[in-house]
Amino acid sequence: MLKNYRRQFLQARSLRQEAQEKLKDYESAMGRAWRDYEKLRKEGIPCKAFVEADGQSEVIQVTRCCWNHVFKHRHKRGTKLEKLERALSLSLAVKLLNRTTTYQEVSREKDRGDNTWLYFGIIGYVRGVRMKVIIRKQEKSTNPQKILFSFFQMSSAPAKTQQKEELAE
Repeated sequence: MLKNYRRQFLQARSLRQEAQEKLKDYESAMGRAWRDYEKLRKEGIPCKAFVEADGQSEVIQVTRCCWNHVFKHRHKRGTKLEKLERALSLSLAVKLLNRTTTYQEVSREKDRGDNTWLYFGIIGYVRGVRMKVIIRKQEKSTNPQKILFSFFQMSSAPAKTQQKEELAE
């Protein structure tokens, strides 16, 4: 019988399942996420993927723009479950930014005001959860800063039954 030699993340978290369990405490969980977010707005997030001229890690600025995009978007993420899932992934996104040394994607986009934005995609695994963090920077600015734009879980943890079956083999 062939064995399955796929990588198994025993510490993997299913953020969707956690969000469903914490749905009854939605207000307190979102309040906690907002307090953590406010702390990040004051400090910023050092990221080794972007290095300044003196060799120091560049600090990613955290603004209200990201909060509005992730939690207050008009068309996306309408349910409390989806918002709570994103709130739970905030700490994982910060860990990914702190640890990563490279970015995987770069794209350029123009908005209605003829501003050109560069988007940097950082993808990685944090405790078995595949995360993506998007950083944006205005291209034609006198003082361009890299700003946290979005973060989300790209894949969830394997189902518990699937893990048990694979471990039993």
